[in-house]
Amino acid sequence: MSERLPPEFVEKYKMGRIIGEGNFSIVKECIRKSDGSRYAVKCINKSSLNPKDRSNLVQEISILKELDHPHIIKLFDVYDDDSEMCYLVMEYAEGGELFDRIIAKEYYTEAEAKKVVKVVAKVLAFCHARGVTHRDLKPENLLYADESENAKIKIADFGFAKLVTAETNMSTMCGTPGYYAPEIVRKQPYDNKCDIWSLGVITYILLCGFPPFYDENQVEEMRKILQGDFEFVPPYFDTVSSQAKDLIRKMLVVDPAKRMSAETVLRHPWFGDCKDDEDVHVLASVAKNLKENKRLTVRSKFRASVGAIMAVNKTRQLLSMRREAKAPT
Repeated sequence: MSERLPPEFVEKYKMGRIIGEGNFSIVKECIRKSDGSRYAVKCINKSSLNPKDRSNLVQEISILKELDHPHIIKLFDVYDDDSEMCYLVMEYAEGGELFDRIIAKEYYTEAEAKKVVKVVAKVLAFCHARGVTHRDLKPENLLYADESENAKIKIADFGFAKLVTAETNMSTMCGTPGYYAPEIVRKQPYDNKCDIWSLGVITYILLCGFPPFYDENQVEEMRKILQGDFEFVPPYFDTVSSQAKDLIRKMLVVDPAKRMSAETVLRHPWFGDCKDDEDVHVLASVAKNLKENKRLTVRSKFRASVGAIMAVNKTRQLLSMRREAKAPT
């Protein structure tokens, strides 16, 4: 990837070390020369993008410019000319990923999980009110602003985000397989309720350390998603409050028309004042299970990106065959 940086960028920033990599981009640290402030710069190789990906990049930039929220990673500068490279200078979340911090903790409570879920729900309510659907909500995109104990949670990666009007729906299959809403698997038109499903999956993981629909067989995993087939596995959910379980059930509703909105999520009783001991119960197995879950995630990255598409197609074929078999002759 070329390092022929735009003169305007060089005048303002000093490029630093690599802190992340994607399919078509590298994320580096950069330092603002005027005051030494640290930022993350996403270096995107536009020559590797197809027309649809280029369109998504333009939309990502447009959306990030509009979304000014304390819990969304902020876009500060864009350097995009006629060359093959585009540089997005963004807020640097130095505190790392949410799950890494939980794994490092000696103990973790339901009250802590509740705070995270409430922040994400608030961000979704903010985005949805402005016509923006994230479409790739997952734990890897939940970051801490810094390493302090009370650091803010930041929502990152709006690469799949879409701006839609009330009259339009989305149809593109995108996101991460384990967090797909059923309507995406079915290839039906969908709306911002797909984000609520993803939040339901995240909430479940935060309270036990593993995902609700995971299966080594991806066709079976897609079947579970389509049917909303999950359970609160004992003993991991034995100390989790009934209110938390109720919220998860209402977010993981297969029919998007009956699924909660971000605003109704925020009105759920689970987010009421902490008045009993349930909220402070230590979730002893979460860190251990998250560690194993991260190992599985690393092991199955290729499986998730390629095999999942095949699994979705196979699941659709099976559904079609079943419908035909049931049809009157």
